[in-house]
Amino acid sequence: MIYVAESEWLDPKKALASSGEFVAVWSAEYRYPNQRLYDENVGKNLTDERVLNLFAWKNGRGKAIALKKRLSIEKNYLPELKRLPILSHIEDGETYLESLQGGAIWGIFWLHLINPKLFPIFDQNTYRSMAAIIGLAPAEIPKYRRKVVDAYFTQYIPFLQRFNGLDDRTVDKALFAYGQALRRRSKKNSN
Repeated sequence: MIYVAESEWLDPKKALASSGEFVAVWSAEYRYPNQRLYDENVGKNLTDERVLNLFAWKNGRGKAIALKKRLSIEKNYLPELKRLPILSHIEDGETYLESLQGGAIWGIFWLHLINPKLFPIFDQNTYRSMAAIIGLAPAEIPKYRRKVVDAYFTQYIPFLQRFNGLDDRTVDKALFAYGQALRRRSKKNSN
């Protein structure tokens, strides 16, 4: 982890001034359990097993998913495998997401599974990064589904254009790690 230079690199102006350097520094700090579950399954033909592996990865706690979450996946996403839409425009994803049940973050992740190039991963850490970099308040992800979905489509996807030309997954890793560091700093400062 970056501890010596973290205070310098936590400055959101650094991300705006040199997005390539920002992404290089912070993507190197990315750590997430069971990365192979994502790497071995994303962007491939979706099957029940791949979907469960990818949601297990997203869940972040190993391959086991709590029963309630697994039932949600089985109810809300696995049946969709029989009728996967072709999502070739952002608007298609927004319309499709409205038809799904379940939480916003997992619904957005489902869009990512269907079309990883068009729909980036989104969570509390990537939102926190975006909020810090563009000066949003509040700096934490909204609590309500509609507000999360709106933040994703109207703020986050356009925000990622700042990193145009950089590898999407590397940018995601950088924003995730940066968001975690911001949270650690916030907790440290509140103690």
